[in-house]
Amino acid sequence: MIERQWSSLGARDLFHVSVSGHAEGSLEDETDRAIATAIAEIEAAGFSSGHIVRSRLFARDREARSRASDRRRALLVGTLRGSSSSFCDAERLSPDARMSIDLVAMRPRHGEARKIVREYEPAIAPPMFVMLDGLVFLSGITDITPGLPMQIDTIRNSVERSLRQAGTHLGAARLMSVFLAKGEDPQHARALIDAAFGTIACPFTLSSVEAYSAPQKRIEIEVTAAMA
Repeated sequence: MIERQWSSLGARDLFHVSVSGHAEGSLEDETDRAIATAIAEIEAAGFSSGHIVRSRLFARDREARSRASDRRRALLVGTLRGSSSSFCDAERLSPDARMSIDLVAMRPRHGEARKIVREYEPAIAPPMFVMLDGLVFLSGITDITPGLPMQIDTIRNSVERSLRQAGTHLGAARLMSVFLAKGEDPQHARALIDAAFGTIACPFTLSSVEAYSAPQKRIEIEVTAAMA
């Protein structure tokens, strides 16, 4: 199963492709095929695989998420590396899939624009962010502090620190995507996010997922911002 979406952000074209795996062979083989298909779709749509700015991975359970995420980390390296997030959510998957991959590529306004990848120190599976053509794409940020309100506040602080590292600020945010654990109340979460991110000028989307890399995590937030 393949889903393709085209959009724009500040006169920049974006292409979003979602590829569902097919459970043949090992989970690593399934991940390899899905990622290869997604990259081929990016190139066929006229975008460069070197301009991948974001990846999201969904898996059937926590073990599958970990193994597929490790494989993604091995494959999307160098110019293919983008900001990233990963989730467990069996409801998103077709019955014969153990994982799916979403890749987002951007066409810069100027052909000479170069993608910059900034790692955490020490480096971990996701980079802190990638920068391309005046936009900053933060990887998904989570927290294990007890309670959803505290996690949201802590994530907001982490978002602000990462944006400062990139030379911008929360007021320059252009997109925000929130992934909320299914046991949480979406309306309550939206109120908490509105309170914590009151200075953000952009709308946000909220999607439900089953789980994350650790059971304590209840929410993950991605932010895309313009350079200040």
